[in-house]
Amino acid sequence: MTPTYGWTGELLWVDLSNSRVDRVPTSDFEPHKYIGGVGLNTKVFWELGSPSVGAFEPDSPLIISVGPLTGVSGPFNRAEVGGIAPQAYPQELHAYSGFGGKFPSELKYAGYDGIVVVGKADNPVYLSIEDENVEIKSADDLWGSDTFETQQVLMARYPGASVLTIGPAGENLSRIAVILNETASCAGQGGYGAVMGSKSLKAIVVRGTGTTGVARPDELLDLLSQRHRSGEWKAGPHQTWGRYPLVDGPIETTMVSRYLKKFSGCYGCPFQCQGFYDVPGTGKGVQMCTECWYGWFSGNSAEGMWDGNIMSQRLGINNRELLGMMIFLVTGVEQGLFSKTDVGLTSIPMLDWSNHPEYGGKAVHHQFLQELLGGIADGTSPFSQGLARAAKQLGPSAARLYHTDYPAFGYHNHHIEGVASALHWATDTRDPFNSCHDYTSVFGWNPEVAAHFGLPGGHFIGQRRMVYQDSERSTIWVQHHQCVKNSLPICEYASMPDLFYHPPAMDVRIFESRLLSAVTGVETSADELWEAGERIWNLRRAVMVLRENRLRADDTLNHFWFDQISGAGDEVLPEPLDRTQWEALKNRYYALRGWNLGTGRPTRARLEHLGMGEVADTLEAAGRIG
Repeated sequence: MTPTYGWTGELLWVDLSNSRVDRVPTSDFEPHKYIGGVGLNTKVFWELGSPSVGAFEPDSPLIISVGPLTGVSGPFNRAEVGGIAPQAYPQELHAYSGFGGKFPSELKYAGYDGIVVVGKADNPVYLSIEDENVEIKSADDLWGSDTFETQQVLMARYPGASVLTIGPAGENLSRIAVILNETASCAGQGGYGAVMGSKSLKAIVVRGTGTTGVARPDELLDLLSQRHRSGEWKAGPHQTWGRYPLVDGPIETTMVSRYLKKFSGCYGCPFQCQGFYDVPGTGKGVQMCTECWYGWFSGNSAEGMWDGNIMSQRLGINNRELLGMMIFLVTGVEQGLFSKTDVGLTSIPMLDWSNHPEYGGKAVHHQFLQELLGGIADGTSPFSQGLARAAKQLGPSAARLYHTDYPAFGYHNHHIEGVASALHWATDTRDPFNSCHDYTSVFGWNPEVAAHFGLPGGHFIGQRRMVYQDSERSTIWVQHHQCVKNSLPICEYASMPDLFYHPPAMDVRIFESRLLSAVTGVETSADELWEAGERIWNLRRAVMVLRENRLRADDTLNHFWFDQISGAGDEVLPEPLDRTQWEALKNRYYALRGWNLGTGRPTRARLEHLGMGEVADTLEAAGRIG
C-alpha cells in the first residue's frame, strides 16, 4: 500500500441489514478536495445520491468522519457526524454535528478516516473495532442501559478502548437524542442518537494501536512550538470560560468551591477547557456550556443543576434543546398557554414560589427532572419529538411562543447578535453556532482583525448596530472557515481569527493551511484552503437543492425576527430585521457566491470553477441548476 499522511486511506462501510463490513478507499471521495469531517461526510452523502428517505429509514446513512489532523497532539481530536437530522423542522434536513473526547483519535489510530453505517439490524448490536478486526456483535445485554453504564461495560470488555453510544432517548427515537463519548463529548444537535437507535446500533467501541502519519514532522513541531512561544497554545480567553458553570452567582461559587476536581478536555488538547466535577449522591462528569442548562431553573441550587446535567447525559438528551424547552415550558405555563399536565408533568418547581428560595426542595426538583427527562427518553412526552413538534401539538398559542425563540429549522436561538450571523443561520440547515463564533467573539469586537480579512467589524462596541452593508462578506468568510475547521478538524475555540494574529507573516488562514500541508505533505496555500471551504459549502448547498429543493425563499428566519425581537441579552438582534435590506443583502450574498439571484442555487459556472463539474451535471439533470 502506498504510504499516506494525514489520511489513513480507508473508510469502514457497515451494512447492518446484511451484517456486512467492507473497507472502501477514502480516495473514492476526493479527500484532497473535501479534506475530511464535514467535507468528507457531505461527499459520501452526495455519492449516495443525497437520499430523500426519512431519517429513521434503513437507507438513511449515519456517517462519522475524522480528518487529516485528527490524532495529532493539539486541539484536533474531533469528529463529525453527518446524515439526515430528525430534529430539523418542519422538514428533516441533511446536517452535521461535531464531538470530541478520545473516540476520534482511537478511530484514526485503528486505521480509518470514517465509518458509514446503512441498514438496520434485526436485533440490538454494537460495532467493535480493534485495528483491522471489525465485528458486529449482539447488544441485547446493553439495550436499555444509559450512556455511562454502556461505556463502563464495554470499556471493561475492551480495556483502553473508547466508546460512542446512545442512551434510552436514542433507543426510543427521541428527535433530540445525542450520541455520546465519555460524559459530555457528544454530537448533540440534530438528533443523530435517534438515527443510531433506528438502526438498532447501541454503540461503537474502538481501540487503535496505530498513529497518524505526518509527512513533515519537523515542520509540524515548529508550527506548534511557535504557538507555545507566543503564549497562544494554552488556555486563554476563548477557552477558560467553559470550565465553570455559565450560571454565575451561588451555583458557580458552590460548584467551584465544593465539587470541582480538575480541568479536563479532549484527548491530546492543551487547552483543557472543561471542568470535571463530582457531586456526591449525583455523580461525576464534565461541564461546559449548556451542561448547566437546568441551573437557570433550579432556584440557585448547584446540586439541582448537576442533577439535571447528569440525568440528561445518562439518558442521552440534547442539553441545548433542553435549555430552550425549559424557557418555553416555564413561560407557557405562566401565561396559561398550556398546563403542566398537558405535557405529562405533576409539578414545575420553578413555578412553586411558596417554597422560595428552594422552589420546592431537592426531592421536588428530582421528581420533576425524572418526569421531564424520563418522558423524553421513553417517548411518552410530546417533548421527545423536539420542541418544534411538541409546540404544534399543544396548539396555535404554544406554536407562536415557540417561534419567538426558535428562528429556523427547529433549533433554539443561539448567537444571532448581528445581521451576518442571521444570514448564516438562514442559509444553513441547523443552528450553526457550535462552529462559527468568529462573528460574536472577534469581528464584532475587533475592527482591526476584521479589516485584516477585508470584513466590516466593531459593530458590537458600545451600542450594538445592525450592519447590512458588506455583511454578506462576513457571512461567506465565516462559512468557508466553518467548513475548513470542521473538516481538518480543529476545535472552534482554538481557531478564532484573533489567534495566531501576527500579520502579515501569520494569521489563522496561514496557520491552518500550513498545518494541513505539514501533516499531509500536500502543499496547500491559505487561498487554496479557503477555496476548499467554499467547495464544501457549495456541495452542502447542492445537497440542499437536490434533496430538499432549497430555494431563495427558504433562506430566511421566521417572521418574528422581522416583526419583533423576543428576549434580551447578547444573543439576539438589537432590533428586528428590515425586510427590504434583508432581501438586498441576500442578492449581494448570492452574487458573491456566484449563485442564481432568483433561486439561490449554484450555477454551473461557479461549480466548474471549483472543480465540481459532476455536481453541476447532477443538478442540471434534476432540473435544479442555478
